[in-house]
Amino acid sequence: MKHLLTAFCLVLLARWCAADQRVGRAALEKAVDAFNQGQIEQAEKLVDLAARTDPKKPEIPNLRGAICMRQKRYQDAAEQFGQALTLDPKFYPAKLNLAAVKLLEGDYTGATKEYEALKEVDPDSELVDFQLVLCTLLGGEPTKASGMVDLMKFPGKTPAYYYARAAIALKKGEKAAAQKYFETAKKYYTEEKCRYFVQSLKEMDLTLTAPTQSEKTPDPHSGIHGSDH
Repeated sequence: MKHLLTAFCLVLLARWCAADQRVGRAALEKAVDAFNQGQIEQAEKLVDLAARTDPKKPEIPNLRGAICMRQKRYQDAAEQFGQALTLDPKFYPAKLNLAAVKLLEGDYTGATKEYEALKEVDPDSELVDFQLVLCTLLGGEPTKASGMVDLMKFPGKTPAYYYARAAIALKKGEKAAAQKYFETAKKYYTEEKCRYFVQSLKEMDLTLTAPTQSEKTPDPHSGIHGSDH
């Protein structure tokens, strides 16, 4: 009887754990959706819920790091991405995001080294190619950056080529040319596939319109500043 009772308790525990994991996965998915929609405060609340139910997923600190990047809290972001890699040393998204932190901080040489290392792991990555173009362009070598775009896969699975061309045009002040690249990208690729590239250019102030004052200097009291993404 005692053995049966113990087994019954173990079954209940397994069911409770499975239920918690389902809640955690659902919360994490909703947190990602909120983040993608710009609902940063909601994303923070949801990722905290996911962490309470399933704390060992590297996706959780990775998302917290992404939130910190959006808030321009780059040191906090790097720490969160580091935590994600502690949980899973091969977690590619966190490695990609750590390189992005260096790019956003203006360390173009350091970012280039990080992206080149990622290129060795994933040589067909159009996203990495795009980021390497940004590193070169913002590092003051527009001609070299243009040559790199010439070597990018076209047409690709992503709109990386078009957004790389748009970045170079914007850096030159050629807004009409950039607009054409944006329109062409949206014609052939979904909004979901364009989102990453749009946000990347926005974070580097490579947009058709000047950033608003609030975008230049985010409110330090906005959002929930905790153990974030």
